[in-house]
Formats: sequence, structure tokens, C-alpha cells
Amino acid sequence: MNKIIFPIICCVLLSNQVLANELLVVSGKNSKNSKKWQEEVSQEYSLSEIGKETPVKIVSVEGNKFPRWFMKAMEEGRIGQIVGTPTFIIWDDVNKKELGRLEGFTQKEKFYLQLDKALLQISQGLHPGRREGSGGHKPEGSGGSQRREGSGGMSQDIMDHVYKTPDEAKRASEMLGFGGEIHSHETPQGNIYMPGPTM
Repeated sequence: MNKIIFPIICCVLLSNQVLANELLVVSGKNSKNSKKWQEEVSQEYSLSEIGKETPVKIVSVEGNKFPRWFMKAMEEGRIGQIVGTPTFIIWDDVNKKELGRLEGFTQKEKFYLQLDKALLQISQGLHPGRREGSGGHKPEGSGGSQRREGSGGMSQDIMDHVYKTPDEAKRASEMLGFGGEIHSHETPQGNIYMPGPTM
């Protein structure tokens, strides 16, 4: 009898862990991409399989004003730094900590593919996209120290390419092989621009 009960208990514990995860959507009040996600995905998400397994919770921010519980989690290192909106945090609601994240939104299909991939990585013990509490973007337009061949001496680390204007980001995008494609993030200091797609 114990041989039968043990697998059942394991299955219940694993399914409870899956159901204990939430998708925190850190949404900027004036963020165009946050509004785009809400228009294209928000309504259908809760009806989808992934939405039933990982329910959504919207965390609205204005500038650098976050809810108190969210700020406390950031201060304690349970949530990494937020550098732009929307940011999608896969949240362990039992242990009250970030498991992984996606940053930015461009297309519904890409969002679902990236979220599926992130949840798979989390199930394997990884932390996709996770930022530490004190990390984050380098100052706008700072470039970086990691150099690789084939990019004209430019760093291949996308986090080294944060710019104040779309034109700067577009030039970097062309040099890095993204064909001029760029994306932006809303930050408390204003919009920042980066080469390539967000996801």
C-alpha cells in the first residue's frame, strides 16, 4: 500500500508547486508595450492552459513607485531589479520569490513561445532571465568591455548596449546583425533603447 501512496503524494506535491506559481506582469502606466500586451494577450491568457497553470497578477507601476510588498521583495533580493516595463516575473507564491522572467513585449506568439521555454527551464532548476537585486543595465550608451570577433570590436553582450536615442540603438543593431531592429523599455529615468527584438 505504501508503494501506491508515495507516487500519489509526489504527484500532488508537484502539481501544487506548479499551481503555486504566478505570472507577475509589471506594467507601466504609460508603457506602450504594456498596453499592447494587455490588448493582445491579457484577456485570453487566463483562459489558456498556461494561464490556468500559472495565473496572472498585474503589478501596476508609475515611474519608480511599486507596491510596498513588491519593494520589500526587491530589497530582500527575492525579486531582481526592474529596468523596464512590461516585465513578466514567474513568481513562486509559496516561497515568495522570483524564479525567472521575460522582459519586454513585441508579439503575442513570441511571448507564448518565450514563456513556455522559461517555464520548461524553471522545471529543470534554471532561472531564465533572472536579474540579481543590484545588477541591471549599464548606463545608457556605455558600451561594454567584452569584445568578440565579427562585430567590429563591439561587445556581443546585449546588456552592454543601452542607448538614450533610437538612432544610437539602430546603428548598434545594424552592427550587431539585427538588421536595424530595436526595442525600448520604460524606466524611472525615461525610455531607453536597445538593439534587436525583446523576445
